Amino acid sequence: MAISRVQKFKEYRNSLIKEEAPNLETPKSSANNEIEIIGEDTTSTLPMDEVIKSINENEEEVAIAKRHKRNTILKWTLIIAGIVIVVAAIVIFGIIVWSK
Repeated sequence: MAISRVQKFKEYRNSLIKEEAPNLETPKSSANNEIEIIGEDTTSTLPMDEVIKSINENEEEVAIAKRHKRNTILKWTLIIAGIVIVVAAIVIFGIIVWSK
């Protein structure tokens, strides 16, 4: 007859308990491993100067982005206005020349 799961587990457990069985425990870490702290004082907070500097840099980046966007809009507006003026001048010139 077939051996049940429970019987197989009991045999497995008994084989691990025997003295000649290999030791399956995980090795514990030794106490000699010490963490060496580099630097005098380490904290998780940033110095106030760094925070203020990063805020100022962010404000400068926003100002540069706005200036770039404004210059781009102004450039395209002037280009479109120039094209409209040229087309209007050609139409007016055509009307004056062909009306005589």
